[in-house]
Amino acid sequence: MVVDTVFLEKGLKAAFDVAYEAFIGDSYAKLADALSTEVPSTSASEKYGWLGDVPAVQEWLGDKVAGVLNDYNFTITNKDWYNAIDIDRDELDDDQLGRILPRVQMLAAKMKSFRGRLIFNLITNSLVDLAYDGAAYFANRAAPNDNLLAGTGVTVAALTLDIATARAAMFEFVTDQGEPMGMEMDTIVCPSALESNMLQAIRSVVIIASMTYNPAAAWIKNVIVAPGLADTNDWYGFASGFPLKPFIYQNRKATELVLDDTQVKKNRKLIYSAEARGNAGYGFFQMGVRTVN
Repeated sequence: MVVDTVFLEKGLKAAFDVAYEAFIGDSYAKLADALSTEVPSTSASEKYGWLGDVPAVQEWLGDKVAGVLNDYNFTITNKDWYNAIDIDRDELDDDQLGRILPRVQMLAAKMKSFRGRLIFNLITNSLVDLAYDGAAYFANRAAPNDNLLAGTGVTVAALTLDIATARAAMFEFVTDQGEPMGMEMDTIVCPSALESNMLQAIRSVVIIASMTYNPAAAWIKNVIVAPGLADTNDWYGFASGFPLKPFIYQNRKATELVLDDTQVKKNRKLIYSAEARGNAGYGFFQMGVRTVN
C-alpha cells in the first residue's frame, strides 16, 4: 500500500487543530488561561525591561515628562517543545483511522495543557527563580511590596482570615515610582489537599447582624487546584484582571502538527509530532502573593 501522506497530513492536522481549540482544559491549562498573557516573539529571546515602567497619569501642563525606565535586564529565551506519537502503516492498511484519531486528539490536549505546566513550574520555583527586579518572584521585599506572607493555618477559619490579609496586602503594592497599583486578588491557586477548606472559606456564608454574607465570595472568581505542589499547606493569590497577567507566555511559533514519514519504508512507522516554540516567564511580582503555613 502506498501511504497517501498528503491526505493524512491534511485530515489529521484538521482533527488536531479542532481538538486543540476545543479542549477546555485540565487544571494546568486553567493556570495558563487565567494567569498568563500571550506575547508574540520575533527572535530567539525577548527582553522585558519595561516591566518596571508603570508611570502615573498626571495633568497635562506644559511639556510631557516621561517616566524614567529602570534598566532591568529581564529576558525570556525561547525553547523548542514537542510531543510525538507513531502510527503503524498496518493500521492504515486495516483502515483503523478510528483508532488513530483519538491519539491525535490527545496529542492536541497534551500540548494545550503544556502551557499551563510551564506556568506551574514557574509557581513551584518562585522562591528561587528571579522576577524582573532581581529578587525571587515571591520574596520578603521592602514594605509595602512584601509578597511572601505568613499564614495562620489551613482551617476554614484561618484561610478566611488569610485571604482577607493577602488581598489587603496586594492592594498596597506599589510601582518602582512608589505609586499604588491597586491590584485586586481575584484568583487562588492551591494544592489539592486545601481545595475543600479553601472553597468553604470562600463560599460559606457568614452571619453578620442577622444577615448572611461572605466578602470572599465577591472577591475570588477562580480557585484553581494545581496537582503536584510540593508544599500542601501553602497557597497563592493572584490578580488576573489586567491586560498583562502575572505570567507571560512568549509565543515564537504556534503549536502545529508535523508528519515525518522518512522511516515508513524501514519500519512502517509514521511519526506525528506536535511542535511549538516559546517559553514562559514572570510578569509583575506585584500581581502575586504566596501565603506560607
